[in-house]
Amino acid sequence: MTPDAPAPPRRGAARWVRRALGLLAVGLLLAAAWSQRAALADAAGRIDAGRLVLAGLLVLLGLWTNMLSWRAVLAGLGSPLALPAAARVYLVAQIGKYLPGSLWPVLAQAELGREHGVPRVRSGVAAVAALVVGLVVGAVLAAAALGATATGAAREYWWVLLAVPVGLVALAPPVLQRLLDLALRLARRDADPHRVEGAALLRGAWWSAVTWVVFGAHVALLADALGADGRLLLVLCTGAYAVAWTVGFLVVVAPAGAGAREGALVLALAPVLERADALAVALLSRGLMLVGDLLAVGLALLGHRASRPRPGHRRTPP
Repeated sequence: MTPDAPAPPRRGAARWVRRALGLLAVGLLLAAAWSQRAALADAAGRIDAGRLVLAGLLVLLGLWTNMLSWRAVLAGLGSPLALPAAARVYLVAQIGKYLPGSLWPVLAQAELGREHGVPRVRSGVAAVAALVVGLVVGAVLAAAALGATATGAAREYWWVLLAVPVGLVALAPPVLQRLLDLALRLARRDADPHRVEGAALLRGAWWSAVTWVVFGAHVALLADALGADGRLLLVLCTGAYAVAWTVGFLVVVAPAGAGAREGALVLALAPVLERADALAVALLSRGLMLVGDLLAVGLALLGHRASRPRPGHRRTPP
């Protein structure tokens, strides 16, 4: 088939389905922001613009480092991607989390990754492995942080912290590989010939830890602006956000954990903020995440387009 030949009907239909789902996810994201506009405006009015911008930049940084964690795991499976391609696949796929259910980003990564030569099965394996890495690292940080600060969240969400020993065992490459192979058999998919590498998991875990700390820093910045005690504030907020995100992820019927994440974050911030102030922080964090996801998609698409060779342009060999 020549480059100018039309795509097969099946591929064309799949492309339109992807676009429709993407538009639906963006629409739900915007609807979520619009439904909370009054509360967000009230909360934002209590914090100076400079802090909000800085917190927003931290959110973007956290989204980027989270992508680097996934990219490290994917590279360890035999499919290294250049940064522009990795950003396009991962960050654009994250819009799927605004659809009800937690698997949409995984499915979107599989479709987008295929356009960059990544087999669908490998995309799915990488997505699940990176998710396990993120959840386990987040649970470890949450257990350490909330244990050190003795918050009510540690008592309320003890079941999340119980995931630490189980998760650490699951992260052992032989154990994780068996779990992934089992998942593929249940999904009636052939196993990927590439095995999960311990070094890749360690790199992914490192970037995941950086991600949780950066996300915790954006919460700490907002909490500090509303009068939270600065002692161990970053430690507390890192653990608080990790627990809140995990709770939101497990509530699969809520798009992007809406409501559940905020409730958990308010409870975790109770030792340092009044309930109204903690709720303002939770709402602002959600709003900054909404804006950050949209900006990340736009920047990823622009970066990918800029990195593509222009028609008729040949790269000079090194």
